[in-house]
Amino acid sequence: MSNKVWKRTILGTTFILISIAYTFLLAIHGKANENLIFEVQHINSLKNIFSSPTNFNYWGHTGNLVSLFSPWLSLIVFLPLFQIGNTAISYLLAFGIVTLLTLISSYYFVNKLSDNTLQAFVFAVIYTFSITRLNLVFDNNFSDYLLMIFLPILFYGLFRIIEGFNADWPLYALGVALVGLTNPWMILSVFVISVIMIISAAIFKETHSVKYWFGISISILESFVAVLILTLGYTLPLIEHGFSQSSDSKSFIQVSKFNFSNYYDGSQNIYLIVAAITLVLCMVIIFRAKSYLIYKTASIGIIFSMILSSDIINWKIFGSFDLSRVTFYFWIIYSVLLCLMISYLLSEMVENKSSLFKLATLIFTVILSCTIFYMNFPKQNGDLFNTRIKSNESVTFHYSERNMKHKDDLKDFLINKKLERVQYTTTSNLFEFRYYNPATVTIDVPILAYKNANVQINNENVKFRETSRGTIQIRTKPGANIVQISYQYTVISRIAMLISVIGWILIMVLIINKGKWYIGKLSNNG
Repeated sequence: MSNKVWKRTILGTTFILISIAYTFLLAIHGKANENLIFEVQHINSLKNIFSSPTNFNYWGHTGNLVSLFSPWLSLIVFLPLFQIGNTAISYLLAFGIVTLLTLISSYYFVNKLSDNTLQAFVFAVIYTFSITRLNLVFDNNFSDYLLMIFLPILFYGLFRIIEGFNADWPLYALGVALVGLTNPWMILSVFVISVIMIISAAIFKETHSVKYWFGISISILESFVAVLILTLGYTLPLIEHGFSQSSDSKSFIQVSKFNFSNYYDGSQNIYLIVAAITLVLCMVIIFRAKSYLIYKTASIGIIFSMILSSDIINWKIFGSFDLSRVTFYFWIIYSVLLCLMISYLLSEMVENKSSLFKLATLIFTVILSCTIFYMNFPKQNGDLFNTRIKSNESVTFHYSERNMKHKDDLKDFLINKKLERVQYTTTSNLFEFRYYNPATVTIDVPILAYKNANVQINNENVKFRETSRGTIQIRTKPGANIVQISYQYTVISRIAMLISVIGWILIMVLIINKGKWYIGKLSNNG
């Protein structure tokens, strides 16, 4: 076999072994929690996602439109895994696949960026074993550590744009769209840091030209339009229905809790120490003559993402809408850029050394990363195999304020405002119950009221009103009533999804065609 094949084989085997080892640690030390229950329910509820935005067999049978408020595109690929009958095994398999893809993505795109195998491998290891990802893994924030697969794609595209290789803008747009369709909060932090890094390029770039900045401007504009189209199937229905968010978020780093009298005291002081070390490393890269433009802009990105992770900024400036939650996603950006900077500095230190020395450095870095990882991961007895991970009837994700005020009785039928027990049945797309009364009555049905609800009584469409607890209220007809409630996508939602599908096809064509909107001239030899 050629050296190239040997290298790929060794790297592939190493990444698989790392993924298996990480999965084994999660299996014996991981614990089930509310996050895991939500993620499992969310994935399982996607069985009918193309026919209805809700699944009445989940979310306490309330018709909660979780999949309308929480993106599902990057999650649906894991749906087949969760049909094998054992949720714990399904989750661990999904985690192992995500870890392997994180290693591959981080290695591949940093190697394309730097053309340095050592730097790419070091980045892949320290990024995958980072404390930020570790905390997400053991807190079962599946969507958040899933999006870490896409960040190397995103930043590769951004760095290529900053370097003037504007043909790679579709990769930047792809990365941003995949991140946004995994966790929308991340898009805001990504755009802010992207703008800051591009502006910083104006400071560090030695020569300027109209062509360079015009190319960057067009690339960013094309990326922005592409992301709008790619995410339209999610954002437009969300805007159409309106959305709410909890107001109890806190900034990730709370400067107000720093203990400046004793730097080694206080739960938040560790970030003060990390900030000091980070600032020194960033200054080394910024003022080092040999540093490339992309790493100088990355250093600025690190500094600003660290600042924006804290409560130095008043994230409640928009009245009742609290943006404090976005601070954690600035911290994720800080983590990925810091790992990139460390891998770059390490590769520069051993650039002119022997192959044996480079190998020793590589082994040392892996051992050090594993040691830091082992010192920080929770050494607890796991219960993933001992706990039955099933649908939790009490979950209240994406409930409105009106729903939350009545969450204790939200699943009760109220007949003429009096509690009454009513039997009902559900399928994925339908909530049905039968009720008999010789007189007309008002029924408050325990189904959350949304704009696209379709209510039928004896196969005839009827109007409904929203109650004070945010549920559907109907008036029956005298005698027997067969009531069926379902949710369909609105015409606007279907059009938005169709536009997004076309957008995804186009972005793949653009990536293959090196960012060009045309395929090129056809030769005619005839």
